[in-house]
Amino acid sequence: MSEHQRFVIVSLPRTGSTYLVDYLNALDGVRCLSEIFHPNEIMLRHHQTSDPQLTDIALRDSDPLAYLQRLEREIGDCGWFGFKHFPRHSLKLLQHMCASRSWRKIFLWRENVLEQYLSFLLASAHFGKLTWGRVPDEAKVTVPPNVLMDDFHTIEQNYIMIEEALMLSDPDDVFTVEYHDLGRVDAMRGMLRFLGLPQDSVERAVAQTAGLAGKGELAFERGPKAAERIANYDEIRQLLRHTRYRRWVEGAREPALA
Repeated sequence: MSEHQRFVIVSLPRTGSTYLVDYLNALDGVRCLSEIFHPNEIMLRHHQTSDPQLTDIALRDSDPLAYLQRLEREIGDCGWFGFKHFPRHSLKLLQHMCASRSWRKIFLWRENVLEQYLSFLLASAHFGKLTWGRVPDEAKVTVPPNVLMDDFHTIEQNYIMIEEALMLSDPDDVFTVEYHDLGRVDAMRGMLRFLGLPQDSVERAVAQTAGLAGKGELAFERGPKAAERIANYDEIRQLLRHTRYRRWVEGAREPALA
């Protein structure tokens, strides 16, 4: 097995992680796979394996590190090898990679938990048990008010698990990127430099994904705002107006002082 830089995208669902996997895998010398430790399937995405043991979930879960080594051997020569990983895939493996200096960690998160949650509800309704992709922009969803706060807290608890694991890392081994940063030239350039890509490869990658919105923007399509997604928007806006999440609901403002 050739020596290469290992990296892991540490994230949660509906943060732009699939976009980032595809973006990195398109770069010369980079192999970036998907959720290879998903509890219910092995999502290689950018690799067609000829080894039946690499599709065996029980074998994978019995020794995750040995599975990774076997996968890396089959992929062969590349300069960078990585995949994306959520805490629920395996917290123990996440902690191991965070503590190891052999792995570079890209922490991808989404500041607006409401939009992340809406994206999850929409994808679940639209795709069901199929592999999720981008939901049509015109799609709407009715948000269940009785479980909304519990679901918000579940998302936040998962972020806490990630952050606690990252505290095991050397600070030089972690790069943090927020969802909206995926469309910003300076952020993506910094991430590619963090992984150790040559400068010419970095600039070529940025140039190939340059959008039409301006010099500092990349061709990353952000989804519609919450007001355009929620069928029962007025109800949810009222529910959140006196919570920490009010800033994510347009129109939730303090009344003007007389």
